[in-house]
Amino acid sequence: MIIDFILRVMMDIEEFNNLVAGVSLARWDAKNDGPLYSIGLYYCKEEYRGKGYGKQVFDAIMDIVGDDTCALFSAVNMSKKYSEVFGFDNLSPYWIMEAKIDPSKFKIPKNLDSDVIVKDWKEVDEAQLEAYDLTICSRNRKKIMRNWFQQDEVYTRVAIDSNQKIVGYCTIRVVNLNRIRASPFYAENGEIAAKLLAETVKIIPNFEKFDQLKFYYPSVNKEMESLLPKFLPADGYTVKENNRVQFTKNFIKSRDEAVYSVSCTTHQYI
Repeated sequence: MIIDFILRVMMDIEEFNNLVAGVSLARWDAKNDGPLYSIGLYYCKEEYRGKGYGKQVFDAIMDIVGDDTCALFSAVNMSKKYSEVFGFDNLSPYWIMEAKIDPSKFKIPKNLDSDVIVKDWKEVDEAQLEAYDLTICSRNRKKIMRNWFQQDEVYTRVAIDSNQKIVGYCTIRVVNLNRIRASPFYAENGEIAAKLLAETVKIIPNFEKFDQLKFYYPSVNKEMESLLPKFLPADGYTVKENNRVQFTKNFIKSRDEAVYSVSCTTHQYI
């Protein structure tokens, strides 16, 4: 597996090298799979919009993509433009929702009905964890997963059922500005998800002092609607439409019903 990153920016040299627009591109080469590109961090400063600068930067990055498949997470107000102007017309049929919770109002219920055992990821067979991830994402992410888990201030727990089979895992990471993210968070059902979330939160130091915890999940996962109220009062969280997954050539399916939070909304599609 090889992952390359490219950043393209346009600068205004007459305004002290002021940023005009920028976009990042990643290429993911996986064994037995063709290259998959992804676009992220596409932005044009407001004062330069409507002048074609952003499109120049975007077109330059798409010239690198060529005829290969490319993916992105579109903002709600940009989804139509990505489809009609830039060719990202293979769309997910549903939105990625953003659930933002207030950790200070998060309470773990005394009784969470689940027969699963929750373990540290280091206590789980790595090949089995890789195999489970492949049931969610069809592209092998073994090396990416290890990087996820081994970073500083990243907390991961894995759910095992009575047959010693992995049935989910949850990773919560500290990002910036006193915020944390669930990325990724997968589970076979809502009961398993609740147990995983509770056990992962327990190992995060001073969890209640963070300003926010966010989840990004496909709206097709209806279990999220009942998961959050188990831990939070009505004023402890908000939910809104946030992104849509879009591809140029081939739409890559994933098992979205088991996704409680995607791994990344910049350069991953699930």
